[in-house]
Amino acid sequence: MRKYILFFISNILSAQILELDTIKKQDNFEPKVQLQKEKNTLSQNRLNKYGISSTTQLNKYFSNLRIYAQGSDTFPMVSFRGISSPDYYSSVLGVYVDGIPQSPNFLIQTLPDVENIVLVSGAEGLFYGENAPLGLIDIQTKNPLSKNYAGVNTAFSLLREDIGLQIGWQLLQDRLWGKANFRFIRDNGFIKDPKTNKMLNYANSWNAGVSLYYQILDNLFLSSHYSFYHTFSRKDFFLTQRQMQTLSLENDDKITWEEFVLGEQNKILNKTPYLNLFAHNASVKLEYLFSNSILNIISAFSKNNTLANSYPGIYVQSEKNDGYYYNTTQFIQELRLHTSYNNNLESLFGIYYKFFILDNGMVSVPTDIPLGYSGNWDAKEKINTFAFYGNTSFYWGNFTLHTGLRYQFFHTSITSLNPPVIDIIPYDNSAIFHAINPRIALYYQPSKNLKIFMELSNSTKPGGFAKFPFADTDTIPYGNEQIYNVDLGNVISLLDSKLQLKSSLYANLRTNTQSYVGVGYYKSIKNIGNAYASGLDLQVDYRHRFFVGFINLNFGVSKFMKGGKNQGEITILDNRGFYDLSDLVPKFSPLFSLNLGSDFNLLDKNFHKLTFSTLLNYTSSYYIDDFNREEDMRQKGYVLLDCSLNYHFAKYYSLSIFAQNILNTRYATSVIWDSRGKAFTVGDPLNIGIRLGFNF
Repeated sequence: MRKYILFFISNILSAQILELDTIKKQDNFEPKVQLQKEKNTLSQNRLNKYGISSTTQLNKYFSNLRIYAQGSDTFPMVSFRGISSPDYYSSVLGVYVDGIPQSPNFLIQTLPDVENIVLVSGAEGLFYGENAPLGLIDIQTKNPLSKNYAGVNTAFSLLREDIGLQIGWQLLQDRLWGKANFRFIRDNGFIKDPKTNKMLNYANSWNAGVSLYYQILDNLFLSSHYSFYHTFSRKDFFLTQRQMQTLSLENDDKITWEEFVLGEQNKILNKTPYLNLFAHNASVKLEYLFSNSILNIISAFSKNNTLANSYPGIYVQSEKNDGYYYNTTQFIQELRLHTSYNNNLESLFGIYYKFFILDNGMVSVPTDIPLGYSGNWDAKEKINTFAFYGNTSFYWGNFTLHTGLRYQFFHTSITSLNPPVIDIIPYDNSAIFHAINPRIALYYQPSKNLKIFMELSNSTKPGGFAKFPFADTDTIPYGNEQIYNVDLGNVISLLDSKLQLKSSLYANLRTNTQSYVGVGYYKSIKNIGNAYASGLDLQVDYRHRFFVGFINLNFGVSKFMKGGKNQGEITILDNRGFYDLSDLVPKFSPLFSLNLGSDFNLLDKNFHKLTFSTLLNYTSSYYIDDFNREEDMRQKGYVLLDCSLNYHFAKYYSLSIFAQNILNTRYATSVIWDSRGKAFTVGDPLNIGIRLGFNF
């Protein structure tokens, strides 16, 4: 029985992106999961040293990756390898926690009890749940299957306070394990009210979770999870360009819409933006172990409710009742069967279903200035997604060949009884999309120190409807977007594996590209022409007794192609506009990005360890909007530098003194604009603090 338990432990603790995994038969009874492609992994140790507490901070480690708020955390956007989605509900990257895909408005979340985070670039999503076109962010949390643990970790700094509690324990010998975790983060803010001197952009967030792992039979294992997350945030505080540089407000006057459009720079755009989010996530996973196969059955449920307001010109009466709501409910069922055969052949077959409801709108929100839409509107969408996928792997000497195919059926319907503007009559509509996506990958390993791979794939971003039906154009569905990708790479180990180099040359072509086009606020999502991206990912890891360091870098070019459907006309609310994205670089697409980390071992003796850690992030210039090429819409290249002095003592205790953004760099994280009026959200300034921890 212990043999099966050890297998389940190794299976759960290993990365769960399994379409690249192979199942090697260790003996007649126990298959063993073995990863073929090296992943870029961020460990718990580095998460703690670098102070990464949210998914939005993963760009500190992974080059050319951004998860950022667009308006508020309710509308998260992801940009990777020079590509971002035009709409927040259909991302280019999937975010998974313990193998469970997250709801579209829950991609931005705090990280409570993470064991490691894996960034998988490429077509892995074809055979894993949601069909993420460019890859996956796979978050693995801690569990007590290998050993009992308990921990308390706190941080106190200028910008925030953070406390985390976690425990995992074996409850019944070789039969039942349980864990619980809690994390609270208080963001103090850094923008003062000019009258009261109180911070305006503060936030409180906390999450709690419990899990049980039960060995039902020798070949049957059950894991169940529940978590709750809540945040009340004013972090999405919009500033003008001048205010962003000084992080100060000249007066207490609220701006009018006319002043915003004319480019007023000295008034408060919105004094009390807020986000109030509640998220429930629950899942059950059954694992059946047979003589030469594994069957996983996953059921997952999530419900997220939000009430928020961050945009200039919308002023709420009550933060408990007013604002725009964005509520989602999601149910997922997935079956995955991995089988190993005697003739060097392995297979993966899966069935996936998701039911998703999005309820979006506003209720009795005063809009006294001419924004062009009502304070009472609604739009409710229901989505059914079915997928069947399969992959076979054949081994011959040092070669491994993977071939796979995915079929996805996507049905969506939308109803808006009260559209946002009077120009649209109440409407309902529906659309059906389907796609067949192939993948082929060849791996060659001539020695234990060298791996080479080539991957060709096609993936699909499903079509849908605009979530904010602002004009008649938004009531018309937009179609699928196709992504064709080639990836060539290698992994080299040198100096007795102390030095490891991972490189990947990639290129992708997007056809029928989904994009918002128009002028200013008068935009609508539609299918335009082609776009491409190509580049190099390089990761270097070095480990020595006295020094541990890494380099992650990306050099990439991304552009919309010239002419064709990338230019045209669109009329929205009688505003006729000409758009032309020809040869433009998409937003958040730097030519070069670099992450450089180092750990210097200053002392390591008798349960006393002292290290000095640094983390540098450099990003070359990029635009923060697809269309606007004005100079203040270009984020200049910038450097972020963090460091910490870390002391581990008495086996279980730790103390760190840290500084983040030492250079006090100013940089924009998102923008909204119309005519000459622009409003920016800004990244954190200098932060200094101390971390204390006890981990058993």
